[in-house]
Amino acid sequence: MARGRGGRGGRRREDRQKAKQRQINRALKLSEINSKARYQQEEYLRRRQQAEKDALKKAQGESSQQSRPDKNDEASSSSSSESEDERQTAYDLLVTSLQSNRDQSSSEEISESEEEEEEEKDSVQEEEDDIESDEDIEEEEGDAEDVSTDNEEEEAIPEDQSTEEEKTLKGKKRKKEDDGQDGILEQRKIKKKLKATKEQEDREEQEKEGQWSSDGESEGDDLEEEKSTTGKDPFWHHLTTELQEDQVDKLGKQSNWTRKEAMWKGLGRLVHTFCTEVPNSSITVNKDSINKMNVKGLLCTNWIDVNGADSQKNAEEVKSSSDGEFTARQRELFSLMHGYKDLYYSERTHRNGEELRKLYCLHALNHVLKTRSVVTRHNTKLKLGAEVDPDSDEYQDQGLTRPKVLLVVPFREAALRTVHIITQLMRRPDGKPVEVMNKKRFQDEYSEIEHAPPKVPLPEDFEATFAGNIDDHFRIGLAVSRRNIRLYSPFYLSDIIIASPLGLRTVIGAEGEKDRDYDFLSSIEVLILDQADTYLMQNWEHIQHLMQHMHLQPKETHETDFSRVRIWYLNGWAKYYRQTLIFSSITSPEINAIFNKQCHNYSGKVQVSNPPTRGTICQVALQLPQVFRRVECSSFTQAADARFNFFVSQILPQIKDGNMQRTLFFIPSYFDFVRIRNFFRQEDITFAQICEYTTQANISRARQYFQQGDRPFLLFTERFHFFRRYRIKGIRSLVFYELPLFPHFYSELCNMLEAGGEEGVLDRTCTVLYTKYDAQRLAAVVGASRCGHMITSGKSVHMFVTGEQG
Repeated sequence: MARGRGGRGGRRREDRQKAKQRQINRALKLSEINSKARYQQEEYLRRRQQAEKDALKKAQGESSQQSRPDKNDEASSSSSSESEDERQTAYDLLVTSLQSNRDQSSSEEISESEEEEEEEKDSVQEEEDDIESDEDIEEEEGDAEDVSTDNEEEEAIPEDQSTEEEKTLKGKKRKKEDDGQDGILEQRKIKKKLKATKEQEDREEQEKEGQWSSDGESEGDDLEEEKSTTGKDPFWHHLTTELQEDQVDKLGKQSNWTRKEAMWKGLGRLVHTFCTEVPNSSITVNKDSINKMNVKGLLCTNWIDVNGADSQKNAEEVKSSSDGEFTARQRELFSLMHGYKDLYYSERTHRNGEELRKLYCLHALNHVLKTRSVVTRHNTKLKLGAEVDPDSDEYQDQGLTRPKVLLVVPFREAALRTVHIITQLMRRPDGKPVEVMNKKRFQDEYSEIEHAPPKVPLPEDFEATFAGNIDDHFRIGLAVSRRNIRLYSPFYLSDIIIASPLGLRTVIGAEGEKDRDYDFLSSIEVLILDQADTYLMQNWEHIQHLMQHMHLQPKETHETDFSRVRIWYLNGWAKYYRQTLIFSSITSPEINAIFNKQCHNYSGKVQVSNPPTRGTICQVALQLPQVFRRVECSSFTQAADARFNFFVSQILPQIKDGNMQRTLFFIPSYFDFVRIRNFFRQEDITFAQICEYTTQANISRARQYFQQGDRPFLLFTERFHFFRRYRIKGIRSLVFYELPLFPHFYSELCNMLEAGGEEGVLDRTCTVLYTKYDAQRLAAVVGASRCGHMITSGKSVHMFVTGEQG
C-alpha cells in the first residue's frame, strides 16, 4: 500500500509541475499579446496627439481671420470628426485584437483541460481542476490589470485637450471591455460545466426513455432502414398476432395438437406438430436470397463472408450451392427458424457444429436488431409529441424486462466462438470491426487454457467437444446496438444472455434462498439450447430448473414502462410466443420431454427425425459375438428395478460360474453404479471402480489392478468415459448394464477388447441388457429395422457377430 501511495504522490507532484509549466507558457503568450497591444496603443496615442496639435494650430491661425468664420467652423468640425473617426477605428481594432487573442487562449485552455480530465483518474482530476481553476482566475485578473493599465494611459491626456464627447466614448469603451472580460469568464465556466455533464445527462436520458443502448446512438438511425411490411416479415407477423382466449386454452392441451410428416431434401424426415386452431402454421422452404428475407441489411452484408470463414469444407458447400449464401442444410433450417417455429435438430455433429452456430447467431441478431428498431422508432415519435391513443396497442413494443434472447452453451469455449461470430456479423458497413466494450477482459476470461498434449490420439469428436476453455460455470450479458457491443452488461440492460446451465442455476437459486433472481427470464422471446446432449452428461436437472422459471411474473418492476409492454406479456401468454431452438447429436427421452411438454409456440414445432438405418454396431472392428438380452417390465418406472433383478439373478451368476476374469461393467447411470457397487460390497465380490468422481490416483490404481488381473471386475460409468476417454486395457468380457446414451460409445468400448490368444474369438464376449423403453438407444446401435424386430419379437435373446448379416 505504501508503494501505491508513493506512486500516486509522485504523479500528483508531476501534474502540479506540468500545470505550473502551462501557466508559465500561457503567461508568456499573454505577455507577447499585451506587448503588441501596447505598441498599437502607443502608436494610436501618438497619432491622436499629433492630430490634435495640428487641429489646434489650424484653429489658432484661422481665428485671426474674422472675415471667414464659416471656413474656420468647417475646418474645425472636419478636423474633429476625422480625429474621432480615426480614434474610434484604432480603438476598435485594438479591442478586437485583444478579444480574439484572449478567446483563442481560453479555447486552447479548455481543450487542454478536457484531454487531461479524460486521461487522469478521478482523484488526480479533482486536484488538477482546482489548480487550473485558480490559475485561470489569476490569468484573467492579470489580463484585466493589463487592460486597465492601458486605459490609464489613455486617461493621461490633459483635460483641456479632450472634449466631452471623447470622455463619453472612453467610458463606453471601458465598460464594453469590462463586460467582455466578464463574458469570457462566464462563458468558460459554462462550457466546462456543460462538457463535464453532457455524457452523463445523455446516458440518463436514454435509460429513462427506454433506449436499447447508452452509447449515444441517435434514435433515428434505423428509421430509413426499417421499411418492412408487417404482412411479409415473419418477425412482425409472429409478435403482432393477437391470440384469443379460446385459442390459448386449446394451445395448453396436447390433445388439440396435430402431427404431420414431411420430407425435405436436405433435412430428411420432419415431424411437424401444430394446433389447428391457429392459422398459418404450414412449413415451406424459403428459396429467396437473404436480402429478400426481411433480414437486417447489416447482417445480409456480412453473412456471406462470415458463413464461408473458418471452415474450408463449409465454404466449398456454400460456393457450390445455387445461391452462394447458404448450404442446403442451412437454408432449410433457416426457413424454420425465420418462420419462428420451435425446432429440435438431433443431428448436430462436431463437423456441422460451427455451421449451425452461425445460423442461430444470425437469427438471434436479426430478432434483437428488429426489436430495437421498433422501440427507437416509437421513441422518436413520442419525442416529437405524437398523440397516444389509450385504446391502441401501437406503442406496445417491449417486454417486462429487456433480455430477449437466451443462449445456453456448455463451455466457455462455445461462448467465445458465439461472441466472435456475433461481432463478425455486426461488422460496420465500411468493413471496420464493430466496437466491442470490455473485449480484453472477455478474451482473458474465456480464451483457451493451455493443456498438455495427450500421450495417445483421442477421438475426433472428443477433441472438438473439449477444445479450448471447458469451464462450465459462466454467464455474460450482451447489449447490442448498431454501433457497438457491450460485454458484461447487467442482465436487465442486456439484449442477449449467454450462459451455461450451471451459471444460470446459481443465479436462479432454489426456493428459500435470499439471493435468487429469475426476473430476467420473464421476457425471453428466443431460447437456444446448443449441444443439449452435453447437458445430459453435466446435470440435466439444471435445464429442468431453468424451464420451470421461464416467463414467471417478475418480483420487481425493474423500471418498466407498462404502457409500452405487449398485451400478451400482461396476460401471461409469453410462453406461447417464445421460440425454442434445440440442437443435439442424439435423441433422448429427456430432451423429447422438454420439447413436447414445455414448448408451446403457437406457430408450431418441428423435429428432425431420421431413423438410423445402420447402427454403430457396424463400426465394431473386432469379430466379436454380441448377445442382446431383453428385460421384461410392465412400465417405465419399473424398468430400473427389473433390470437390476435380472442382472443379479441371470447375468452375474453366469460370469461367476464361468470364471470370466477381467470383465468390464459399463453402467450409464450413476445411481445404478452406486446400487451395483453396494451390492458387490455386500456380497464380498472383489472389484475396481472408476466413475466421474474418482480421483486421478485411484483411477490409475484401478486401471493397473484390472489390467494385471488383481481385480477381476471393473465398474465403469458413461460420464467418466465422456469426459476422459481413457483406453482401458485388459478387457476380456464386456457387459452393458444399459445401452449408452451416445451410440458411438458402444463401438469404442467393443474395440477396446484385447485380441484373443490361443482360444481365438471364443474367449471374448459382449452382453447387452435392454428393455422396450430403450428403443431409441437400441435403434442407434443396431439400426431401426433390427430394433423393431428385437422389441416385438417373441424371443428375448438376440446375438450378432460382427461381419455377418443380421
